[in-house]
Amino acid sequence: MSKGKGNSKEDVVKKKRVSLPLKGLVSGDMFSRGVVTKNLSFLLFVALLMLLYIGYGYYVDNTVRKVVREERIEGDLYSELQSLMEVYDQESLRSKVANDVTVSGLFETKDPPRVVLVENNFYNKSAE
Repeated sequence: MSKGKGNSKEDVVKKKRVSLPLKGLVSGDMFSRGVVTKNLSFLLFVALLMLLYIGYGYYVDNTVRKVVREERIEGDLYSELQSLMEVYDQESLRSKVANDVTVSGLFETKDPPRVVLVENNFYNKSAE
């Protein structure tokens, strides 16, 4: 039975240890005893980490906004490319080119091209 009582006393002591820092923080005793001044470097480190975390959040927000803006511009440029490719495909049709070239006096031949066979070194013999 003494073991049971010992455990209950330890539980009470643990509960008091947990409640004492909260009680000291709320009542202001923690500030008067110098606990804050002893741990000032740690508190400044924690404050620096919090500032870095907040700054990183702003950085991520701005980066996400830039990415979304660039994706929107990319989509606009892609749709413009598609429409220009369609115009190019329509303008580069064989019949369209043939009609546009007739204005300058050129015309599309009706006969297929002929192959002209030449002897080896024909051009070198004629130059001599």
